Amino acid sequence: MILNSCLRCCSQDAVKESAGHVGVEKYIAAEFGSWASFRPQYMTGSGNNKDCEEWFFDRIVRKRPVPIPGSGMQLTNISHARDLGSMLTLAVDNPDAAAGKIFNCVSDRGVTLNGLAKMCAAAAGATVEIVNYDPAAAGVDAKKAFPFRNMHFYAEPRAAKEVLGWTSTTNLPEDLKERFAEYASSGRGEKAMTFDLDDKILAAVGAAPVGVAA
Repeated sequence: MILNSCLRCCSQDAVKESAGHVGVEKYIAAEFGSWASFRPQYMTGSGNNKDCEEWFFDRIVRKRPVPIPGSGMQLTNISHARDLGSMLTLAVDNPDAAAGKIFNCVSDRGVTLNGLAKMCAAAAGATVEIVNYDPAAAGVDAKKAFPFRNMHFYAEPRAAKEVLGWTSTTNLPEDLKERFAEYASSGRGEKAMTFDLDDKILAAVGAAPVGVAA
């Protein structure tokens, strides 16, 4: 998240007052004597109901180009669900320390969007062709064409480390292998899929796959 040209990283840093969680945090602070707030970002792990990693796998296993908006250098966090669970457990076990605190539920390592595509390909034992593009020039809404925010969306878990003694166990390259194993066993990689929006993007930038007019 960009704020005045600086990357907002810490849970104590200023956030937009219009953000939905800000109002909730103000309400619980006013109404409850003991509370803590946890701000997760992108999560991975077994049973995750978000199609973030699968979005990459869908294209990689079909040997399709992976269109990523912008430069692909946008920085983000992806954390394993076990890290969220361990952070919540520590807060419950240490209520006095956690009271009144806001914690970023994130791993302590960032990844670029292009880097994530490469990690997903490695997890699938494949290679990937990344196509970076300008959404405006391609005539598409990046929010509809891509499952991640087209901006830096990174935070760091300093408060959880210092207050709760929490440590991250996320190992994204290995965790993505777990996700791909589930993806492969589900049969999703063999299902018929259409990629109309991808094809529009690829045609606009002259990188259309075989069978798509440029």
